[in-house]
Parts: sequence; structure tokens; C-alpha cells
Amino acid sequence: RIRTANKTANVENRSIQDGEVVTACQQVCPANAITFGDVSNPESEVSRLRQSDRRYELLAELNIKPRVSYLGRVRNPNPNLA
Repeated sequence: RIRTANKTANVENRSIQDGEVVTACQQVCPANAITFGDVSNPESEVSRLRQSDRRYELLAELNIKPRVSYLGRVRNPNPNLA
């Protein structure tokens, strides 16, 4: 899927647009819990989600630079904490 989108973009002499590549896991996920995109593009959805306060990474304290980030679910936010 990534290579097909890359070939199409190369033929059309442009870069791959945000949301143009949808991975198989992303397509079948009923909760839309998977996001794929270009982290180096500050305007992409992935970059926007990585700026969230809810984002965390497993084992990040070991400086291993994980490639996967998670967004914590806020179930019952306390309005006094905002």
C-alpha cells in the first residue's frame, strides 16, 4: 500500500498527501485507534496527535526512542483539574 501510493505520487510528480496511505490494520480497526502518516510534516494528523498531552510511550525513560506512541483515554475528567 505504501509503495503503491509512493509510485502514484512519483508518476504525478508530487509528495504523498496526508491520509493517502491507509494500512491494512488501520482500515479494519473498528475504533479508528491506529493512525499512520509522516511525522516530519508538522501539518499531518500524526504530528498533531503526537503533540497531545495524553500521549505517552512505553519505555521512553530508557531513551530507546520508541516508534509507537499511545494516547491515554480520559474517562471521567475532573473539571477542577483543568
